[in-house]
This record gives sequence, structure tokens and C-alpha cells, in this order.
Amino acid sequence: MAGKVLIICGPTATGKTKFGIELAQKFNGEVVSADSRQVYVGKNLVYGKDLPPKLKAQNSKLKWRDRYLKFYEVDGIKIWLYDIVSSNEPFNIAFWKECADLVIADITRRHKLPILIGGTGLYLKSLTQSLAQISVPPNLLLRNELADKSVKYLFNYLNRIDSARAASLNSSDRKNPRRLIRAIEISLSKKVSPFPERTNLNILQIGLTAFRDILYKLVDQRVADRIAAGAAAEDPRLAANSASWGKSEHAIVRHQLTWFKMQPHVAWFDITAPHWTKKAIGLVQNWYNNT
Repeated sequence: MAGKVLIICGPTATGKTKFGIELAQKFNGEVVSADSRQVYVGKNLVYGKDLPPKLKAQNSKLKWRDRYLKFYEVDGIKIWLYDIVSSNEPFNIAFWKECADLVIADITRRHKLPILIGGTGLYLKSLTQSLAQISVPPNLLLRNELADKSVKYLFNYLNRIDSARAASLNSSDRKNPRRLIRAIEISLSKKVSPFPERTNLNILQIGLTAFRDILYKLVDQRVADRIAAGAAAEDPRLAANSASWGKSEHAIVRHQLTWFKMQPHVAWFDITAPHWTKKAIGLVQNWYNNT
């Protein structure tokens, strides 16, 4: 069991947290959120934390920087990395990775299985692949210098200084000036090692998905349910326009589908297929007992 980490990824509204809690109950695990919105205190409904009403967070003894991490307990299972910072505090992937490393080490030390759950692909990628670039700080001078450059100019610039990174970009990234500038920023940083870091974690990645139109319907129902549950108290403007909220969530779904489609080593399960949960649990059981 030592060093094992289970990841449940995929687009929003596929029931990842519910399934993760079920697996945690079966395999002596604890849940760790990998969602870039859920790190913020408050807006439990808007950010999809799916916590029982009035449930209070509990303090742990795990200290990250100037604070102690908290957890919630749902159906006897601890859920970590909700409510790390307030909405006006800076937070990034490097900070999340620091927190995740602390929590994973603690869960493993207590002979339990860390179950990472979320749709923020870059958070999960920081655990499974080398991401030395997450520690590269923004270069404001460079960003100002490149702010008015065309996409063609930015890609050619990146290709000149780092042809391998340029070739690795997908078609969407090649048309996105913000991502191109970030890639240039990373390539110019002397902090990035050309050698991949190795991880001693034994990771199994499970992905939950469905056809896009089905996901849209699930998202729309989730938005309606959250409005009915009182989301207006958390964000009146958002809850007042369910159609706009739904469209923004649809955009997140599209981004997630695009991102996860390119990620290797994920065992995908269609949540509309018969007996998918039984098959997924069987895969986890085999990995948990035999690797």
C-alpha cells in the first residue's frame, strides 16, 4: 500500500466526489480535492463542495506556511484541501502542490489511501508528471514587452528559444497569447531542469466522463439544484441568471474534455454505461491488492 495514490479525474458533474467517498469507504482512504475553486473559503454551493448544510471544518495538525490545513468529514471520510485561502489571497499550482504533498504524506503515514479528486487538470498533472515550471514566478517585464505581440510572433519566438516546448503545444495553446507568453517565460527561466523529476508514487488514474450533451444536462440540473439550495446567499448575481451560470459551467466542461483527452495513462469510464461502477471498483481492487 505504501506510496499508492488513486486519482479520480474528469469533467464537472460526473459524480467524482460521491464515487471517491464510496471508494474511500471500501479501501480505507481519504479524499483530497484537486479543484482550483474549492481551495477558497466560502461559496460551498457555487464552488461545488457538496457538503452537508452547516457542516463545520475541523483543524488538523498539518501546517502549511502560516496556517494549519483543515478537513471536513463526510460519511466518515475526511475531505482535504477545501478552504485553504480566502478569496483575496494569492494561490497557485505551486501552493496547491505543497499542500497536496503534506496531506498525501500524512495520509500514507497513517496507512490509508490518498484519493485525489478533481477536474483541475494541471493540479493533477503536478503529481503525475514533472512540472518544474510551477515554481517559475511571473516575469512582469517580459509580459509587458510581449503584451502587444501577435500569436504568430509569440509562437515563432518560443520556437526559436525552445523548439521542443513549441512542438509540444496543442492547437489551442498555439492560438492563445497568454499561454504562449507563459511558455516563453518558463523556457527563459534558468530554474527549469531539462531532466524530468521521478516520482516514487504508485498512481492509478480513473477518469469519469460522458458525451458532451449529457454533461451539459447534468451541469444544468446541478445549477438548478444549487440555486434551490440557497446559492443566491453566496453569489446573488450568479444565482439570478441560471442560464449564464450554466453557460459558464459548459465552458469549463469543454475545457476539461479537451485537457483530459490529451492526458495519458487514464482509465476512462462512461458514467452512462451499465455496470461502470462495478468495473471501476474491480480495477481499483486489483491495483490496490496486487501492485
